[in-house]
Amino acid sequence: MSDPQDAGRPGEPIQSEPAMSQNPADVAQKVDGIVVQTRADLAGQDGVDGASVLARRLSDAGIDLTDDEMAAAVARVHA
Repeated sequence: MSDPQDAGRPGEPIQSEPAMSQNPADVAQKVDGIVVQTRADLAGQDGVDGASVLARRLSDAGIDLTDDEMAAAVARVHA
């Protein structure tokens, strides 16, 4: 890690946590981001189960959706 003295000009605040922690996203924003990224990652990949990929990513992020919410998110991945 770098020395805090090398962090910038004297008197500047030092970022002590990840930027994402400083600007928390609500669950809907996180779902939107995961859907967009999943759709981009699956583009041109035939035979990949988008619903499974999305479910795993949401689980990894600690997000639980209702069946209806999941169906809507999967539909957006395949849109």
